[in-house]
Amino acid sequence: MSALAATRVLVTRPAAQAQAWCATLAEHGFSSVAVPMLELVPVSSAEQVEALKARVLDFDHYQKVVFVSRNAVAHAMEWLDAYWPQLPVGVEYFGVGSTTAQALHELDMPISAPGGAMNSEALLLDPALQADQVAGQRVLIFRGVGGRPFLAGELERRGARVDFAELYERRHPEAATEQLRAAFADPEVWQQKQIVALHSGESLHNYRLSLNELSQNAADASLAQALEQLPVLVPGQRVTDLARELGFAHILTAENATDASMLATLNQY
Repeated sequence: MSALAATRVLVTRPAAQAQAWCATLAEHGFSSVAVPMLELVPVSSAEQVEALKARVLDFDHYQKVVFVSRNAVAHAMEWLDAYWPQLPVGVEYFGVGSTTAQALHELDMPISAPGGAMNSEALLLDPALQADQVAGQRVLIFRGVGGRPFLAGELERRGARVDFAELYERRHPEAATEQLRAAFADPEVWQQKQIVALHSGESLHNYRLSLNELSQNAADASLAQALEQLPVLVPGQRVTDLARELGFAHILTAENATDASMLATLNQY
Protein backbone atom coordinates (compact mmCIF):
# COMPACT_ATOMS: atom_id res chain seq x y z
CA MET A 1 0.00 0.00 0.00
CA SER A 2 1.42 3.39 -1.02
CA ALA A 3 1.80 6.23 1.44
CA LEU A 4 -1.19 8.01 -0.09
CA ALA A 5 -3.35 4.86 -0.28
CA ALA A 6 -2.52 4.29 3.37
CA THR A 7 -4.39 7.52 4.15
CA ARG A 8 -8.17 7.52 4.39
CA VAL A 9 -10.08 10.79 4.29
CA LEU A 10 -13.38 11.14 6.10
CA VAL A 11 -15.48 13.20 3.67
CA THR A 12 -18.10 15.27 5.48
CA ARG A 13 -19.53 17.37 2.65
CA PRO A 14 -23.30 17.32 1.96
CA ALA A 15 -24.35 14.14 0.22
CA ALA A 16 -24.85 15.83 -3.15
CA GLN A 17 -21.23 17.02 -3.19
CA ALA A 18 -19.48 14.14 -1.42
CA GLN A 19 -19.26 11.79 -4.40
CA ALA A 20 -17.28 14.21 -6.57
CA TRP A 21 -14.82 14.94 -3.75
CA CYS A 22 -14.36 11.20 -3.09
CA ALA A 23 -13.67 10.67 -6.79
CA THR A 24 -11.06 13.44 -6.78
CA LEU A 25 -9.37 11.89 -3.76
CA ALA A 26 -9.30 8.49 -5.45
CA GLU A 27 -7.68 10.00 -8.56
CA HIS A 28 -4.86 11.25 -6.34
CA GLY A 29 -4.33 8.00 -4.48
CA PHE A 30 -6.32 8.55 -1.31
CA SER A 31 -9.03 6.28 -0.03
CA SER A 32 -12.13 7.87 1.48
CA VAL A 33 -15.42 7.29 3.25
CA ALA A 34 -18.37 9.67 3.04
CA VAL A 35 -20.18 10.66 6.22
CA PRO A 36 -22.09 13.89 5.49
CA MET A 37 -22.06 16.27 8.44
CA LEU A 38 -24.17 18.96 6.79
CA GLU A 39 -27.61 18.88 5.23
CA LEU A 40 -29.12 21.83 3.36
CA VAL A 41 -32.92 21.96 3.56
CA PRO A 42 -34.94 24.58 1.64
CA VAL A 43 -36.81 27.01 3.88
CA SER A 44 -40.31 25.72 4.45
CA SER A 45 -42.24 27.76 7.00
CA ALA A 46 -44.88 30.13 5.60
CA GLU A 47 -43.04 33.11 7.07
CA GLN A 48 -39.69 32.10 5.56
CA VAL A 49 -41.16 31.34 2.13
CA GLU A 50 -43.10 34.62 1.98
CA ALA A 51 -40.03 36.62 3.02
CA LEU A 52 -37.92 34.95 0.34
CA LYS A 53 -40.62 35.41 -2.30
CA ALA A 54 -40.80 39.12 -1.50
CA ARG A 55 -37.06 39.51 -2.04
CA VAL A 56 -37.19 37.64 -5.34
CA LEU A 57 -40.14 39.67 -6.61
CA ASP A 58 -38.15 42.84 -5.83
CA PHE A 59 -35.06 41.50 -7.58
CA ASP A 60 -35.01 44.33 -10.12
CA HIS A 61 -34.81 46.88 -7.30
CA TYR A 62 -31.25 45.83 -6.44
CA GLN A 63 -28.08 47.15 -8.06
CA LYS A 64 -25.81 44.42 -6.71
CA VAL A 65 -26.48 40.79 -5.82
CA VAL A 66 -24.11 38.55 -3.85
CA PHE A 67 -24.21 34.74 -3.69
CA VAL A 68 -22.32 33.38 -0.68
CA SER A 69 -21.76 29.85 -2.01
CA ARG A 70 -22.33 27.40 -4.83
CA ASN A 71 -25.29 26.07 -2.86
CA ALA A 72 -26.76 29.57 -2.68
CA VAL A 73 -26.49 29.82 -6.47
CA ALA A 74 -28.30 26.52 -7.01
CA HIS A 75 -31.13 27.31 -4.58
CA ALA A 76 -31.48 30.91 -5.78
CA MET A 77 -31.74 29.93 -9.43
CA GLU A 78 -34.78 27.78 -8.71
CA TRP A 79 -36.55 30.88 -7.39
CA LEU A 80 -35.26 33.24 -10.06
CA ASP A 81 -36.20 30.87 -12.87
CA ALA A 82 -39.75 30.75 -11.49
CA TYR A 83 -40.24 34.52 -11.24
CA TRP A 84 -37.63 36.00 -13.60
CA PRO A 85 -37.39 33.92 -16.80
CA GLN A 86 -35.38 36.87 -18.12
CA LEU A 87 -33.17 38.51 -15.51
CA PRO A 88 -33.35 42.31 -15.22
CA VAL A 89 -30.57 44.35 -16.82
CA GLY A 90 -28.19 46.53 -14.86
CA VAL A 91 -27.60 44.15 -11.94
CA GLU A 92 -24.01 43.34 -10.91
CA TYR A 93 -23.42 39.80 -9.64
CA PHE A 94 -20.79 38.71 -7.11
CA GLY A 95 -19.76 35.32 -5.74
CA VAL A 96 -17.87 34.56 -2.55
CA GLY A 97 -14.98 32.37 -3.66
CA SER A 98 -13.89 30.76 -6.90
CA THR A 99 -16.36 27.84 -6.84
CA THR A 100 -19.28 30.24 -6.45
CA ALA A 101 -17.92 32.42 -9.23
CA GLN A 102 -17.58 29.34 -11.44
CA ALA A 103 -21.18 28.34 -10.74
CA LEU A 104 -22.34 31.80 -11.84
CA HIS A 105 -20.07 31.71 -14.89
CA GLU A 106 -21.60 28.41 -15.96
CA LEU A 107 -24.98 30.15 -15.95
CA ASP A 108 -23.59 32.91 -18.21
CA MET A 109 -24.09 35.53 -15.51
CA PRO A 110 -21.65 38.48 -15.69
CA ILE A 111 -19.76 38.40 -12.44
CA SER A 112 -17.14 40.25 -10.47
CA ALA A 113 -15.13 38.16 -8.00
CA PRO A 114 -11.58 38.23 -6.64
CA GLY A 115 -9.14 35.37 -6.64
CA GLY A 116 -7.27 34.13 -3.60
CA ALA A 117 -8.85 33.34 -0.26
CA MET A 118 -12.36 32.00 -0.37
CA ASN A 119 -14.17 34.29 2.04
CA SER A 120 -16.12 37.50 2.49
CA GLU A 121 -13.00 39.46 3.35
CA ALA A 122 -11.56 38.74 -0.09
CA LEU A 123 -14.79 39.68 -1.84
CA LEU A 124 -14.82 43.05 -0.08
CA LEU A 125 -11.56 43.92 -1.84
CA ASP A 126 -13.38 44.05 -5.17
CA PRO A 127 -13.23 47.62 -6.56
CA ALA A 128 -16.95 47.48 -7.36
CA LEU A 129 -17.78 47.03 -3.68
CA GLN A 130 -15.85 50.00 -2.31
CA ALA A 131 -17.68 52.84 -0.59
CA ASP A 132 -17.70 55.11 -3.63
CA GLN A 133 -19.40 52.32 -5.63
CA VAL A 134 -21.99 51.02 -3.14
CA ALA A 135 -23.07 54.09 -1.17
CA GLY A 136 -26.79 54.58 -1.61
CA GLN A 137 -27.22 51.32 -3.53
CA ARG A 138 -29.36 48.32 -2.63
CA VAL A 139 -27.54 44.99 -2.26
CA LEU A 140 -29.19 41.58 -1.99
CA ILE A 141 -27.32 38.66 -0.43
CA PHE A 142 -28.46 35.12 -1.20
CA ARG A 143 -27.48 32.84 1.68
CA GLY A 144 -28.65 30.24 4.18
CA VAL A 145 -30.62 31.09 7.29
CA GLY A 146 -28.48 32.73 9.95
CA GLY A 147 -25.38 33.14 7.83
CA ARG A 148 -22.30 35.11 8.77
CA PRO A 149 -23.13 38.84 9.30
CA PHE A 150 -19.70 40.23 8.45
CA LEU A 151 -20.25 40.89 4.73
CA ALA A 152 -23.55 42.72 5.20
CA GLY A 153 -22.19 44.75 8.10
CA GLU A 154 -19.21 45.96 6.12
CA LEU A 155 -21.31 46.85 3.06
CA GLU A 156 -23.70 48.81 5.26
CA ARG A 157 -20.73 50.62 6.79
CA ARG A 158 -19.80 51.64 3.24
CA GLY A 159 -23.26 53.12 2.73
CA ALA A 160 -25.19 50.30 1.07
CA ARG A 161 -28.67 49.14 2.02
CA VAL A 162 -28.41 45.37 2.41
CA ASP A 163 -31.17 42.75 2.42
CA PHE A 164 -30.96 38.97 2.79
CA ALA A 165 -32.69 36.31 0.72
CA GLU A 166 -32.41 33.27 2.99
CA LEU A 167 -32.81 30.12 0.94
CA TYR A 168 -32.08 27.11 3.11
CA GLU A 169 -31.36 25.90 6.61
CA ARG A 170 -28.25 24.00 7.60
CA ARG A 171 -28.87 20.90 9.68
CA HIS A 172 -26.97 18.11 11.35
CA PRO A 173 -28.03 15.02 9.34
CA GLU A 174 -30.11 12.66 11.44
CA ALA A 175 -28.01 9.67 10.42
CA ALA A 176 -24.61 11.37 10.81
CA THR A 177 -23.58 9.95 14.18
CA GLU A 178 -24.61 6.39 13.31
CA GLN A 179 -22.80 6.64 9.96
CA LEU A 180 -19.71 7.93 11.73
CA ARG A 181 -19.80 4.97 14.09
CA ALA A 182 -20.18 2.56 11.16
CA ALA A 183 -17.29 4.16 9.24
CA PHE A 184 -14.88 3.14 12.01
CA ALA A 185 -16.51 -0.14 13.10
CA ASP A 186 -13.97 -2.35 11.30
CA PRO A 187 -10.75 -2.44 13.34
CA GLU A 188 -8.72 -2.80 10.13
CA VAL A 189 -9.47 0.77 9.04
CA TRP A 190 -7.29 1.98 11.88
CA GLN A 191 -4.30 0.51 10.07
CA GLN A 192 -4.64 3.50 7.74
CA LYS A 193 -3.84 7.08 8.61
CA GLN A 194 -7.17 8.88 9.10
CA ILE A 195 -7.87 12.54 8.30
CA VAL A 196 -11.20 14.34 8.70
CA ALA A 197 -11.94 16.86 5.92
CA LEU A 198 -14.35 19.60 6.99
CA HIS A 199 -15.15 22.19 4.33
CA SER A 200 -16.95 24.71 6.54
CA GLY A 201 -17.49 25.93 10.06
CA GLU A 202 -20.99 24.43 10.02
CA SER A 203 -19.63 20.97 9.16
CA LEU A 204 -17.05 21.35 11.91
CA HIS A 205 -19.75 22.23 14.47
CA ASN A 206 -21.79 19.21 13.42
CA TYR A 207 -18.79 16.89 13.61
CA ARG A 208 -18.22 18.11 17.16
CA LEU A 209 -21.89 17.41 17.88
CA SER A 210 -21.56 13.84 16.60
CA LEU A 211 -18.49 13.29 18.76
CA ASN A 212 -20.42 14.58 21.76
CA GLU A 213 -23.27 12.21 20.98
CA LEU A 214 -20.86 9.28 20.76
CA SER A 215 -19.17 10.21 24.02
CA GLN A 216 -22.51 10.07 25.86
CA ASN A 217 -22.73 6.34 25.14
CA ALA A 218 -20.34 4.32 27.29
CA ALA A 219 -19.83 1.81 24.49
CA ASP A 220 -18.73 4.57 22.11
CA ALA A 221 -16.70 6.75 24.48
CA SER A 222 -13.35 5.30 23.38
CA LEU A 223 -14.27 5.81 19.73
CA ALA A 224 -15.22 9.42 20.39
CA GLN A 225 -11.89 9.98 22.10
CA ALA A 226 -9.96 8.41 19.22
CA LEU A 227 -11.83 10.48 16.63
CA GLU A 228 -11.16 13.66 18.56
CA GLN A 229 -7.43 13.03 18.21
CA LEU A 230 -7.53 12.68 14.42
CA PRO A 231 -6.18 15.51 12.25
CA VAL A 232 -8.91 17.79 10.91
CA LEU A 233 -8.45 19.48 7.53
CA VAL A 234 -10.23 22.85 7.42
CA PRO A 235 -10.29 25.90 5.10
CA GLY A 236 -8.85 29.21 6.22
CA GLN A 237 -7.85 30.83 9.48
CA ARG A 238 -11.39 31.52 10.68
CA VAL A 239 -12.34 27.84 10.63
CA THR A 240 -8.94 26.93 12.08
CA ASP A 241 -9.62 29.21 15.05
CA LEU A 242 -13.04 27.64 15.45
CA ALA A 243 -11.51 24.15 15.44
CA ARG A 244 -9.23 25.16 18.29
CA GLU A 245 -12.19 26.58 20.21
CA LEU A 246 -14.01 23.26 19.77
CA GLY A 247 -11.11 21.33 21.26
CA PHE A 248 -9.27 19.96 18.24
CA ALA A 249 -5.51 20.00 18.62
CA HIS A 250 -4.25 18.59 15.30
CA ILE A 251 -5.41 21.01 12.58
CA LEU A 252 -4.40 21.19 8.91
CA THR A 253 -5.24 24.56 7.34
CA ALA A 254 -5.94 24.87 3.61
CA GLU A 255 -6.05 28.30 1.97
CA ASN A 256 -9.72 27.85 1.11
CA ALA A 257 -12.42 25.21 0.63
CA THR A 258 -11.78 24.46 -3.05
CA ASP A 259 -10.89 20.88 -3.93
CA ALA A 260 -7.52 22.05 -5.25
CA SER A 261 -6.57 23.82 -2.04
CA MET A 262 -7.79 21.07 0.26
CA LEU A 263 -6.00 18.45 -1.86
CA ALA A 264 -2.77 20.46 -1.89
CA THR A 265 -2.78 20.59 1.91
CA LEU A 266 -3.44 16.85 2.10
CA ASN A 267 -0.50 16.16 -0.19
CA GLN A 268 1.78 18.40 1.86
CA TYR A 269 0.78 16.54 4.98
